[in-house]
Amino acid sequence: MSEEREPLRVVGLKYEPADGVPQVILKASGELAEEVLLKRRHAAQAAPVIRNDSLLEQLYRLPVDGRIGPELYRAVAVLLAHVLGVEEKLKGEPHA
Repeated sequence: MSEEREPLRVVGLKYEPADGVPQVILKASGELAEEVLLKRRHAAQAAPVIRNDSLLEQLYRLPVDGRIGPELYRAVAVLLAHVLGVEEKLKGEPHA
């Protein structure tokens, strides 16, 4: 008997300090999610992809254009700190 896998899902966040709280700007599942990730791989200025299943579950419940609630501030802050740290590190590395 084969197990049915849940479809792939992705959520995109946008954070502008002047706007205050991060907001959901993209949600996709299944083939559309795969297409989003494929296009991202080929984009010159692609946003980082972070896998965090528990955060995905919570963010996916929000509507597109919805802002995160206080219960997600800490998790999203950790995520943003990681992304910003990686971006800073990449800026300092020479490109091949």
